[in-house]
Formats: sequence, C-alpha cells, structure tokens
Amino acid sequence: MHVGYHRTATSWLQKNVFANPAAGFGWVGKKQPDHPVRQVISLPWSEFDAGVLRERFDALTDPIRAEGHVPVVSFERLSGHAASGGYDSAQIAERLRAVFPEARVLIVMREQRSAILSNYRMYVKAGGAATLRDFLLPATTPNRRVPTFDFRFFEYHRLLERYRGLFGADNVLGLLYEQFVAEPRSYVAAITGFAGRPPAGALLDALPYDQSQHGSPGAAELRALRFLNHFIRSELNPTPALDLRRPHALRKLARSAAAAAVTPKRAASRLERSLRREVEELVGDRYAESNRRTAELTGIDVGRYGWPV
Repeated sequence: MHVGYHRTATSWLQKNVFANPAAGFGWVGKKQPDHPVRQVISLPWSEFDAGVLRERFDALTDPIRAEGHVPVVSFERLSGHAASGGYDSAQIAERLRAVFPEARVLIVMREQRSAILSNYRMYVKAGGAATLRDFLLPATTPNRRVPTFDFRFFEYHRLLERYRGLFGADNVLGLLYEQFVAEPRSYVAAITGFAGRPPAGALLDALPYDQSQHGSPGAAELRALRFLNHFIRSELNPTPALDLRRPHALRKLARSAAAAAVTPKRAASRLERSLRREVEELVGDRYAESNRRTAELTGIDVGRYGWPV
C-alpha cells in the first residue's frame, strides 16, 4: 500500500512502477468514483465494512497475484489532505489495517515548505479561492466545525508512528520525495526491494525519471485562477459570489489567458519569490523537532536533503 503524501511524484510511481508488469507489480487503480480505494475514505462510519471492501479488493488483486505480481493499492489521499488538515488520516490508517492486515506500507514525504506551497497551488487549481495566508491561517473556533488546513498535518513522524503501530515497524517504509529527485534509481530500488521485487538493472535504466506527470500553476496563473474561483461553486468554495457554469472550461480559459499574458520575467519572478517568502515566514522552524523524529524513524539523514532539523 502506497498512501501518499500528495505532491511527491505519486502519479509517476503509479504509471511507471506500480502499473508496470516488468517491475513485478500490478496497480488496482483508483479512477472510478465507487472504486473500493475511494470507499475506504468516503464511507461513513455507519456503513464501513472491512469484509465487504476486502472482497471488492480481492476481485482486483486476485488476477494480479495469479500472474505472479505484487498487487499495489496506491492513492495519495489515503494519507489525508492538506486542505482539511488530515482530519481523517488516523481513521483511514485504521480502516486499511482492518482491510489489509498483511500489507506493507510505503509513505513518501516532502520537505514541508516545498510541500505546503505545492499543495496550495493544487488547492487553487482545484477551485480554492483563499490567499496563501488565509489558506494557512484559516478562521477557526474551538468547536472546529469544518476541517481546515493544519500545520500539524506535515509533522510526518505522527503518521509514520501510526502506521508502524498498526502494521509493525518492519512493514512500513518511509522515503523522501527529495531522494527521488536526487537519486531516482536508488529510490525505485528501495521501493521494489521493500516489496520483495528487487529490480533488474535494465529496468532501472529504462525508467523515464525526467517525465513529469502534473504541472503546477505559476504565481501569475494562480492569481487568475483564484480570482475566477470566486465565481465557481466547488468543494473548496461552496458559496461563491456567483455560480458560473462549465467550471473546467472557465479554468482552462483562465490558465490560457494567464499563459498568454505578457508578464515580464522580472515581475513573474517577484511573484514567485513573494509566495516563497510568505511560506518561509509562516512556517519558520516549526518542523525541526518533527523532522528529527522522522529521521530517527526512517534512518534517513533528512538534513542532507534540505529539511530543517
């Protein structure tokens, strides 16, 4: 099971490793709205039945096993979601343990400042209208009626400890996105070896490590999208000023307009620097202690990869 996090090259792994028979794997997918991997998340507690879900998964995994491959459940949402502060992360982990008690678990993490900014870009791309500051510092009360962003979501040691407690320390592998960027062959080899499929050198050499699956909107595009999102109803903005139709077409138009706009390179760079400074200011050194604990749990020198420790 590969449970996330978001923005850690998940799509690349799914396409090039987990859905690659040459690597010895078979990915069960996730696209259908009623796919069992989505129901692990979406079913209310009163309707969740681990036995029923296991039967649905078995229908997907049995053919993979019959071919001699390792079945893979991979969905980044299983680690929670930044926009809702990971409020259901622990519940999802417990549900996965109930459905797959024999599983081995992969968790991929990313340095927090980079992860937060990347997740914010995707929040806007998906319909969010808040500024970066309002996204990171949402209005809340002690009642916490609605899940919102929570900095603690990126204290990775918490999820690592949760999964280690549920599945056993030897059955949980924590890796860094930065390892993939710096040492992609070793990164893939660590994953396949953990799953009992040591890769052939030819496979490692053939993988398209430079292939990007999803682009992130730049600062100028973010401004255009965020403005438009004020007028489109979505899960991330349920009460827009207006409710324009065809949101996907409108967002595509906004992205095209932003791309076509004549934005001096100096101005675009200034906008990007401003976003990064704001993240730096709001994050500070809040993750240093958690990162030290993450380093202990994973055996990885996270400071080597630019993580604050």
